[in-house]
Amino acid sequence: MNKKYKKILIVYGSPHENGSTAALVDAFIGALPDECTVTRFDCFKRFARPCVDCKICHMAQMCAFDDLEDYYEQLESADAIVFAAPVYNSSFPAPMKAVLDRGQRYWAQRFVLGEGFGGGTKRPAVLLTAAGSCRGGGECMEMQLRPALTVIGAELVRCVHYEGTDIAVPIEEAAALAADAGRELMKL
Repeated sequence: MNKKYKKILIVYGSPHENGSTAALVDAFIGALPDECTVTRFDCFKRFARPCVDCKICHMAQMCAFDDLEDYYEQLESADAIVFAAPVYNSSFPAPMKAVLDRGQRYWAQRFVLGEGFGGGTKRPAVLLTAAGSCRGGGECMEMQLRPALTVIGAELVRCVHYEGTDIAVPIEEAAALAADAGRELMKL
């Protein structure tokens, strides 16, 4: 096992604990070695306040709201990050989008305060999405996620997009790809 990626953070953006997104996450986690520590941050259980562009983060490495302090700690200490969500209107569900937008503090840390994140190292990130019969929503989410990753010292290394939740497309192929992503992460 690559000791470098021992602490995995799952940023979970589905309202369903046992739906298609959960199946992809379970397949990913199931492929990880037992030595990995997996922490799951559930955006629907936390309902983060949205960023209000108050610019407190332009003055110091902090946010005006204290509702995500544990998330920031988990994010900063993770060796690798998995973002998992259903596709809502070709985007992330609102609770997850709020968490992603609150990463503004890291943008300000880099571009306003001139302080980098994590010493310039890039951590791997994985995106797992589940969508109805609309096509391309996962790819839209990739485009939205990539800039947010640059300010948290991460890089998207693998994406798995399952489409067809509303027309009962079997999930087995996508789950196998999610498991492959977990195994590949350990080889990076």
